[in-house]
Amino acid sequence: MARNSFKRSNRLGHLLHREIGKILQLEVSDPRLQFVTVTRVSLSDDLKEATVYFSIMGEDKQKALESLRHAGSFIRACIGRRCYLKYVPRLNFRLDETLEKAARIEQILNNIHAEQDSSLARSLEDSE
Repeated sequence: MARNSFKRSNRLGHLLHREIGKILQLEVSDPRLQFVTVTRVSLSDDLKEATVYFSIMGEDKQKALESLRHAGSFIRACIGRRCYLKYVPRLNFRLDETLEKAARIEQILNNIHAEQDSSLARSLEDSE
């Protein structure tokens, strides 16, 4: 018998990621959450705790986190109705700073390239 190589927590994490995204998009009416994107969901091995990582662009991140925590029980109830689970995991929301870190790294690299280009241009001017 072929066994699936993915852990149940990973499979359920992907399902919760998709469902929480749909719930935020279609069912939650809080305007502070309209630009929230769920980036990933990580579950504990016993499937009772889920960490939901999210990102938000151009909005107050702390207010969005508070709004998500406030809407957490509603989101959890929606998951319970949509998914056939013996136990719906408790949701812990955490800001995913990966996009901001990537943007900062890209800015640093662009600055390095600009400095290299300007020093190359200066060395070419000096050689003429």
